[in-house]
Amino acid sequence: MSAEPESRWLRLQPYLFGFLTGVVLGLIVLLLLVRDRRLGDEPPALEPFVSQDDPGELLRQSRSNAIVNAVEMTRRSVVTISAAGHRLVRSPLRDLFTWPSRRQRLVSMQWIGSGFLLDHDGHIMTNEHVVRGAENVVVSLGDGTSTRAHLVGTSTRFDLALLRVENPRGMTLTPASLGNSDDIMVGEWAIAIGSPFGDALDDPQPSVSVGVISAIDRHIRPPPDYDGGAWPYVGLLQTDAAINSGNSGGPLVNSNGEVVGVNMSRLSRTSVGVNFSIPINTAKWVADELRDYGEVRTPWVGWRLDEAIPAAARRAIHLAEEDGVLVVGAVDAGSPAAQAGVEAGDVVLSINGEDPYSRSRADRILFGVRVGGDPIEVVLLRPHNGQRLVVMLDVLENPVTRAERLRRRGRRLG
Repeated sequence: MSAEPESRWLRLQPYLFGFLTGVVLGLIVLLLLVRDRRLGDEPPALEPFVSQDDPGELLRQSRSNAIVNAVEMTRRSVVTISAAGHRLVRSPLRDLFTWPSRRQRLVSMQWIGSGFLLDHDGHIMTNEHVVRGAENVVVSLGDGTSTRAHLVGTSTRFDLALLRVENPRGMTLTPASLGNSDDIMVGEWAIAIGSPFGDALDDPQPSVSVGVISAIDRHIRPPPDYDGGAWPYVGLLQTDAAINSGNSGGPLVNSNGEVVGVNMSRLSRTSVGVNFSIPINTAKWVADELRDYGEVRTPWVGWRLDEAIPAAARRAIHLAEEDGVLVVGAVDAGSPAAQAGVEAGDVVLSINGEDPYSRSRADRILFGVRVGGDPIEVVLLRPHNGQRLVVMLDVLENPVTRAERLRRRGRRLG
C-alpha cells in the first residue's frame, strides 16, 4: 500500500524542481531591475534624430556629397583679382571718316578675374590676360580682406601669371591642394570656382559651376586679332563646367578637392560654349620659372627644321610620297643638337615617340619642353648611308634670350 504514494512523489519531483528554479530566476531578475532603478521609472526618452543645438546639421550632412566637400576644401584658396590700367580698345563703329590710327585708343579701365593661392608666402596663380596691362592689382582673399599684390612674372605663351600679395605675414592664407593633371579621366567631375560677377556682388565667396572633363590634350588657336599672340595653346583640358569672363584664372577642381587646372577661356559664338583650362602640371613648372626667373626661359636645342623633302628624295630613301617629312636644315655650333651628333640633312622620323609629319606638328610635340628638364629623344635617318640614329637632346636656355633676361634683371617686376 505504501509503494503507490512513493512512486507518485517521484513523478512530481521534476515539476517541483522546475517551479522552484523559475521562482529563483525571477527573484534574481527582480533584484537586478531594482538595483538599476529601472522598475517603475519612466521609459527612457528616445534620442532625437536631429541635434537640438543645430536642427539642420544632420540634415545638411545627409545632403553632403563629393562636390560639396571639394568646394569646401578649395573655396578659401580662391581669390578675386581687381585690376586697373590702360588697355587698347577698338572702336565698335567703322567710321569711314576716321583715320585708321585713330580707330584704336588707350582707355583707362578696370576689370575682374580670379586666382588661387599656391603657398603660405602669398603666391597666387592666375591667367596672364587677367593682369595684362595692369598698373594696380588688388586681391580679395577668401575671408573678405583685400590687399595689394605685385606681379612676379607672366608668360603670354602659356597665358599664366604669378602674383604675390604684399606683406603676407599676419594674413590667413590657405593654399590650394594641387593635384596631378596627367591622370585625369574623361568623364570625371570638374568644378570651376571663380568670381564671374566680381564687385557686382558685395560678398567675398566665389561662385561654383559643375560639369565633367569633356576631353584632354586639346589644342586651340586664338583669333588673328588676339593680343596674346598667334601661337596655339596646346594640351588643354576641355570641360562643360561654365567658365565665364570673371572665372579666368580660377581653379578647376576634381571631386577630391584637388586643383587640376587653371580656368582659361570659353570658345563660343552663343551663350553656351566649350570651356578650356590649363593643366595644373603645366602651371606648376611655369610658376617655378616665374618665381625663380621672372619669366619662362626660352628652350634651345639648336636646330632648324625644314618642311617635307622633294618626292624624288623621298623615293631614294624609301619613304612614301604622301608622308610628311622633316629635314634638319641647320645646326647651331655648340648647341645641344650639335653635341648629340645631329647633322644638317638628317631626316627626322620621330620626336619623343611621335611622328613629326610637319613643322607645326613638331612645334606641338616640343611645346612645353622645359629648360633643364627631361632630354628629347629623336630618331633620325641619315639619307646618304641609310643609317638610323637615336639621339638624346638636352634642353638648354637660348643664349640670346638668356642675355636679354639678364640685361632686364634689374628692371624685373616684383
